[in-house]
Amino acid sequence: MSKRTAIAYMRASTTPELQANSIAIQEAIIDRFIQQHGYELEEVYVDWASGKDDERVEFNNALRHAVQSGSVLVTWKVDRLSRSMSIFSRIQDHLHLLRFCELGDTEPNIMVLSVLLGVATQERLNTSIRVKAAYETMKAKNPSLKWGNENMATNCQPLGVIVRKNNAAKFNARIQSIVSDLNLAGYTDTKIIVDKLNELGIMTRRGNEFSVRNLQRVLSYEVNNNG
Repeated sequence: MSKRTAIAYMRASTTPELQANSIAIQEAIIDRFIQQHGYELEEVYVDWASGKDDERVEFNNALRHAVQSGSVLVTWKVDRLSRSMSIFSRIQDHLHLLRFCELGDTEPNIMVLSVLLGVATQERLNTSIRVKAAYETMKAKNPSLKWGNENMATNCQPLGVIVRKNNAAKFNARIQSIVSDLNLAGYTDTKIIVDKLNELGIMTRRGNEFSVRNLQRVLSYEVNNNG
């Protein structure tokens, strides 16, 4: 029996400094998928670029590699592969080589793939519209407004407590999201999740490794504060 080989593709929108955890989570989920379905990993490709860009170097290298070797190209979610409907022209002849962890170890249905690409594209457009609309509204009220606030640190000092609480809420929400993604990848035991977070280098807000106790506190934060 010939071995089944796979190529991993991951994408984050900005930089390794800002989105290192995004790639780490994608890698963990893809690794789990490859192990579960008996593939042998051949190569890993990573892009730090917008999903609307069809000319991403590593994506095109990954697709070319898959086509030439006959390996499947494994991506976590459809929106990690692309946030552009135009990408369909490049992948339509190679659907049999594509695998998305969120859809299982099967060739993606053309209808489902079209819908998910459409959703990813619309989400990108909606985000862009919201940002532009917010800036234009502020600019209309203050024509001399520049993007950002040079006096942010000074102006926000009286709001320090509120800011810290908001930062804590955002941090906890991010960790909850990461844990949810790990759950979907098959990691359900709290101790195993703690080990995985520490393995990926994801720290607590104080810069320490996670323990079962502080992870449970983070996971229950929103419930306690919304209840």
